[in-house]
Amino acid sequence: MAAPQSSNLSLLAVIILLVGGTHHAVGMELKKTEIEFYMHDVVKAMKNITTMKVTHGPHGFGMIRVIDNVLTEGLQQNSKELGRARGMYVQDSLSGANLLMVLTVIFQAGEHSGSTLCLQGQDDTKQREISVVGGTGHFRHATGHAILETQLSMGANSILNFNITVLH
Repeated sequence: MAAPQSSNLSLLAVIILLVGGTHHAVGMELKKTEIEFYMHDVVKAMKNITTMKVTHGPHGFGMIRVIDNVLTEGLQQNSKELGRARGMYVQDSLSGANLLMVLTVIFQAGEHSGSTLCLQGQDDTKQREISVVGGTGHFRHATGHAILETQLSMGANSILNFNITVLH
């Protein structure tokens, strides 16, 4: 009876691999895509605020900001709009120096329209690297990294440049 049980386990393993649709299977190559855009983080303005503080804690610890920021092709606000970045910043250190950034990049125009990328990581310096942890559409099973650099700060408002390398 041991042989049929072993065969069943082997068959189950094959089915899981096939149903899972993993792109890491032998013979499958990952596609590399590089993307650049700008995120306009508007905290204070007369209108069109895209970042809102929803909670705060002592000395900033525990503060959460929810974002729905415009993504553009160029640095200027009137550049071609590519989509939105939706998610949140969480002040996750007692020192107040670090933010955890969790966001979904939603492409609404251009060659990646209808696709998303999910990003997560620490936002704590002028230039930082965060992880691509998933995606949909063109970026199903995505992995990679994003280099973020603050291009412009105007009080609490800022414009960040994203250079993303995605394997999918």
